[in-house]
Amino acid sequence: MSARADFPADVEVAIVSHNNLETLAATLRSIADAGCANTAIIVVDVASTDNTGAYLTAEWPGVRVIRLEKNDGPSPGRNAGIKAARSRFVLLMDADVVIAPEATQRLHAAMMADPNVKVGSPIVVHQSRPDTIQYAGGALHFICEAVNPWLDRPLAERGAEPADIGAAPTCALLLDRETAIDIGLFDERYFIGKEDGDFTHRVKMAGYSILELPSALVMHRSRPRGTWLFYYQIRNRWHFILKNYEWRTILCLIPPLLIHEPLQAALLILKGHGVVYFKALAGLFALLPSLPRDRALATRIRRRHDRDLLVTGQLIVREDLAGHAVLRSGKALYERALNGYWNLMKRTVLAW
Repeated sequence: MSARADFPADVEVAIVSHNNLETLAATLRSIADAGCANTAIIVVDVASTDNTGAYLTAEWPGVRVIRLEKNDGPSPGRNAGIKAARSRFVLLMDADVVIAPEATQRLHAAMMADPNVKVGSPIVVHQSRPDTIQYAGGALHFICEAVNPWLDRPLAERGAEPADIGAAPTCALLLDRETAIDIGLFDERYFIGKEDGDFTHRVKMAGYSILELPSALVMHRSRPRGTWLFYYQIRNRWHFILKNYEWRTILCLIPPLLIHEPLQAALLILKGHGVVYFKALAGLFALLPSLPRDRALATRIRRRHDRDLLVTGQLIVREDLAGHAVLRSGKALYERALNGYWNLMKRTVLAW
């Protein structure tokens, strides 16, 4: 298929797929419908066993295929796609996402209009409920948890105003390729969990903007996540703090962490997942030898302080972990206490 004239000539698409043959066709079709030529599409096949490669050869001639023989999560595939691209911009996509026809063009125009915008983020809606938001207005809580204020709220309520957000999911992102490489790409050690927040947080640390554009939409085939993710979410969260936060921020975290960590461990134990918490801590120790190198990268790229990047807000807790009314009430009180503490720290210890 030849590209329409309005699809940006300096954008290549990199799709990361692991056994996504069921959804990959729709993802590719949405890109083709947007006007992208097959020759501008890269599919990184991450050790798939569902004949993804044969399907692409037969149905999508011209699409470049990179095969990874081992599944170490999506980050190695994302990095391979970014590095293989030759254009200024890379539209990085998961293989279970359908992008609206004009989304790429609108994100590209917004990034061209403001050179400080290095990531263009669409709003992500549920594929099964396209009028309902899955991800929008993302940010990073200072306790190193995701803030997603528009989760499961009507798309119409979000409004049409673009926003410079603090963090974005990697369902679909338009990236400035050189900037992505300069800030260190995705951390391939994370497998999954915090890997997208880590990457987009480093974009913000480096002084750049992440522009969320409501006129650009993608539909994501969301599905429940398994409990096997707990290990990576716990381990990666601690590593994220140790490698990215300023030392004075880490010192400020000690009092709330003396509450947060026992609460998290107790909740996991209560739900029958206690062992994974201690396995995650053991996994963290295996990452510590590289911490000086990791912090050197953070120091090199940092242009903004933690106090200007980290926020407070509602914490996202799985319904199966905190669905009880008593736990929800306790969570609300805990969030208010964290809000007050962080505002105090920003006015005092972190003000200079």
